[in-house]
Amino acid sequence: MTDKPSPTDAIFTLCLAFAISIPAFLGQDQSMKPIFYALILLPTIGLVLAKKIQLTVLFKRYPHVFLLAAPLVFWSASNIWSADPELFLPFIRRSLTTFIFIIAVAHITSKLQHNLSHYLDLALFLVAVGAVIQLLSMWQQGNNHGALWRLGDDSVFNRSLHAAHYFGFFATYGLVRFYQQADSRRCWAYLAALTPCLLYMFMTFSRGPIMSYLLVYLAISVFWYRKASHAVFALILAAGVTFVHWDSMIQRGASFRFEIWQGAVDIIRDNAWLGIGFGAQLDVMYGKAALSAPHAHNLFLDVFAKSGIVGFLIICAIAVYVAYRAIKADPKEQLFVATLLFFFASMMTDVHKLVNSPTSVYIVFWLPLTALLVTTADRRHGKLPVKATAG
Repeated sequence: MTDKPSPTDAIFTLCLAFAISIPAFLGQDQSMKPIFYALILLPTIGLVLAKKIQLTVLFKRYPHVFLLAAPLVFWSASNIWSADPELFLPFIRRSLTTFIFIIAVAHITSKLQHNLSHYLDLALFLVAVGAVIQLLSMWQQGNNHGALWRLGDDSVFNRSLHAAHYFGFFATYGLVRFYQQADSRRCWAYLAALTPCLLYMFMTFSRGPIMSYLLVYLAISVFWYRKASHAVFALILAAGVTFVHWDSMIQRGASFRFEIWQGAVDIIRDNAWLGIGFGAQLDVMYGKAALSAPHAHNLFLDVFAKSGIVGFLIICAIAVYVAYRAIKADPKEQLFVATLLFFFASMMTDVHKLVNSPTSVYIVFWLPLTALLVTTADRRHGKLPVKATAG
C-alpha cells in the first residue's frame, strides 16, 4: 500500500465527506441508509474486490482496527442466549455493515495522513449549511408542534437527543480545528462553521449533549491549549445556559433517569454474566404511571445489561483507551479524541445502538474511533510526525 492517494481515493474521500454530511439536510421521512450504501458501503466492497483496498496490508499495518470486529461479533452473538435468538443473524448482518464502514474509514485515513482533516473540514462546512437551513426553517414555521416538541424530533434522527449528538460531534470537531489555527482568518472560518452546529444542538434543549459539550470545551481549553480565559468563558456559558433554560436543564421533568438506572442495575444483577441479548429491550418500569424505558439511558449500563460482563469490559476498555489518548494526543489525534470524549460524556445519559444499520452512530462513534486507531498507529511507526502541523 502506498501512502499517496490515487484519483480513486480522492473520489472515495469526497463520497465519505458527502455521506456523513447529508443527514444534516434530511427530514423525518427520509433515511441515510441508501446514501451510505451508495456512497460508502457498496464502493468499499467494489474497491476490495478490485484490490484497490488491500485487506491483508491494512491488517498488517493496523491490526487494532480489525480487532473492532470482535466486539461487533460478540455483541451480536449475545442474542443467541437471549429470549429472541432469531435476532442473531440480523445483528451479524448489521455487524458486517458496520465493519465495512470501518474498513472504508481506515483506508481513507491511512491514505490521507497529513491531509487527514480535509474531508472532515468539507463535511463540517456542509453540515453547517444544513444546520442553518434547518434553523431558518424552524424560525419561519414557528413552533406548531406542541409543548413537548424539540428541534430534531422531526429530523432524519427522529429524536432530538440523537440530532444533538450529530451536530455536537461537528461542533466539537470545529472547536478543535478553531484552536489549531495560527491564521486568524481561518479561525473565523471555523468559528463560523461550528456556530450553527452548536446553535442547533442548544436548540434541541438536550441536557446531556449540551453539558457534555461544555465539559469538553472546558477540558481542552485548560489541558490542551492552556486558554484560561476560554475556560472561564465555558463556565460562564454553562451557567448562562442553565439559567436561561432552567426548567429543561435542571428540573427532571419526565426523564426519571435515576429510576431507570436503578432498574438497569437490577437487570444486571440478575443477568451479570451473559446479559439479556444486545437486541433485547430492557423494559425498565419507572414512574407512578408505570412507564417502560426500552434502554438504560446510560450506554455503559445498557451494554452491561444486554451483553454481560464481557460486553461491559469491552466498552470500558474503549473508553479508557480514549481517555489515555486524551493525555497523549498530538494535533491529528485531538480531532478524534475530542469528539469521542463528547460521545462518551453524552452517553452517560443516553444510548446509541452500537451495532446497527447505517445511522448517526457510524459518524459519532465508529468513524472517530477508527480514525484514532489509524492515526495513532501511523504516528507510532513514523508515518506521521510526533508534532504534526494543524493545517
